[in-house]
Amino acid sequence: MSSAANKSMKNWEEMRIWCCIAGIKVREYKKIGSGRTEGSMETCSRKTDNFIRTKGWLLLWHALPVIALLLWGAFGIRNNLWYDEAYSASMVSLPWKRLIYITATDDHSPFYYVILKLFYHLCGGGTHFWSLKLLSVLFMTGYMLLGKYYVEKLFDRKISVYFMTFSLLMPIFSVQAGNVRMYAMALFFLTLAGLAAYDIYREATRRKWIVFCVASICTVYCHTFALIQTFLFYMLFLAAILICRRKDLVKGFFISGFTVAIVFSPWLAVTCRQFILRMRYDDGSTAELATLNSVMDYFKEWFSAVETPIGIVVLLGTALCLILSYGAVDWVRQHHNAAPAIAAAAFALTGIVGGAISATVNNCFMGRYAFPGMGFVMLWYAVGFAQILESSGTNGRKWWAGGILGTACLCFLIQYSSEIRLEYDGGLEIYENFAETQMTDNDAVIGPYTHTIFLNVYHPELHYYIIGYKLYSLPFVNTDALTDYSQLDSYENLWYICFQGGTPNELEDEYDYEEALEFHYMYYDFVIYRLERRR
Repeated sequence: MSSAANKSMKNWEEMRIWCCIAGIKVREYKKIGSGRTEGSMETCSRKTDNFIRTKGWLLLWHALPVIALLLWGAFGIRNNLWYDEAYSASMVSLPWKRLIYITATDDHSPFYYVILKLFYHLCGGGTHFWSLKLLSVLFMTGYMLLGKYYVEKLFDRKISVYFMTFSLLMPIFSVQAGNVRMYAMALFFLTLAGLAAYDIYREATRRKWIVFCVASICTVYCHTFALIQTFLFYMLFLAAILICRRKDLVKGFFISGFTVAIVFSPWLAVTCRQFILRMRYDDGSTAELATLNSVMDYFKEWFSAVETPIGIVVLLGTALCLILSYGAVDWVRQHHNAAPAIAAAAFALTGIVGGAISATVNNCFMGRYAFPGMGFVMLWYAVGFAQILESSGTNGRKWWAGGILGTACLCFLIQYSSEIRLEYDGGLEIYENFAETQMTDNDAVIGPYTHTIFLNVYHPELHYYIIGYKLYSLPFVNTDALTDYSQLDSYENLWYICFQGGTPNELEDEYDYEEALEFHYMYYDFVIYRLERRR
């Protein structure tokens, strides 16, 4: 048959399939001999289903990272910061020497802040902090690309699509996507390290060991509990190597492990010193140790958000976790592949270790600290979902898929709308208008404690005071401890900012006050008072 005839037949076949997709039955003809045809009526459901399935998986596989970038990108164009984010914004505004000093005395390693500071200045700096949020969005998008390409390489495209789908729909991902903290970066590097470890187990090469080692170094320098999570994952990986008698991997494992230990050792000493000092002097962390209520907070943060938890989202998220875990256990048993179980165990052990430390030694663990390992949980979810669908009948498969994905979508929509409302809260504009019209460069703002003055990142030119005591590692600029009223003599106007319900009662022996502004901003209800010295 000529090439033209082949092309014509191919075009006819594609047209026939598209007609079948539209629900049209067509008459299929076969050429016989000199060109006579005979036909028979048939439906093309099987070929149509295969066509739709192939094209559908390909479309989802390409589209999901783009959808994630668009949805999470909505968090990267705003300027709203809560306290922890304002802390990060203050850190990147500091000189390099001061930044390193603060991280060395009472904070995480400078790795995240160095990258954040470079990106911040690359984007122009200033007091509009969209670039800080954008960096987290970019790391989250990089994580989705790991799911797209690396998970597909190690498993298959279907698992890759499930991995990205659950990552997109998991509420905590929407919470952390625009958070100006190191969790998104740690998620990317730890997920890369975990996938590289499984890739090494399948077929070890020098390049894979290097990727695994570098990703591990970056992870341990992100966050203290990312360090703990990486250590736990290394122990589980070593156990898998020994149990499966993969002697060919032992040398590479120990070279990688010792390299990570040596590179991190200078900061490990700093981390231990910080922990000891916190145990010795931070009365709040030792007097109120973790309880069962703390465990509830962990679940709130893993399945919703600890600051704005939504009960139905937490309950449905927990139910999905149990159902998908049942399927994942079955997948591991059926496929004789323990990689997803090892990964999920690293996350679970982090929660257990963090909770145990907080309950017995120092209340220092929060649910978000385990977030770097959430990529492992998404792999666990993906294989569990795949197993549930594979083991169900045709009708049951539709019900399971609809029920699980519908529930996940509901949780996502509820939490995402909550986060969008926070990011697009108009309280900052109210405060900015007030500062522009009522305050001058020679004004001072006084707060009863640190958390009430974090809005100074938007107006660093003003002078700020914290009554009584200022933490030596506080990064907010132009901020001092107020210990004597004479410190306030040179200012044109004095303002007192606190949370709703508070008053300047510490200053009432010297100053009269009147309420000047009351406004809501993200998680907080602020009140600003104007102070007038008594005559």
